[in-house]
Amino acid sequence: MRNINLGQTADGDLVLVTDQAFPSDVKRVEYYRDQKLFMLVYDDDVHEGDLAHYELPDMVAQKVMRKSNLMIVEPSATQGGMVGYYASLIQVGA
Repeated sequence: MRNINLGQTADGDLVLVTDQAFPSDVKRVEYYRDQKLFMLVYDDDVHEGDLAHYELPDMVAQKVMRKSNLMIVEPSATQGGMVGYYASLIQVGA
């Protein structure tokens, strides 16, 4: 089972960190405001998106709603160690 954590850098960027590589690069992250849930949409159309199974606390949800992108950090399958890249954060709902 993959562990995913949401953090924030000192300069305010949001960071989504996982302990297992995703099946493909994350093309975008959709944030469903009414449910306070993330959906990861992959660059490879073969893989369906992953829905996070826990609701964000109100304080964290407020930070997420002010952002338009976030950094994805995951283990590299080819290089070893961790790699990071930015993905668009799409706000869905009111």
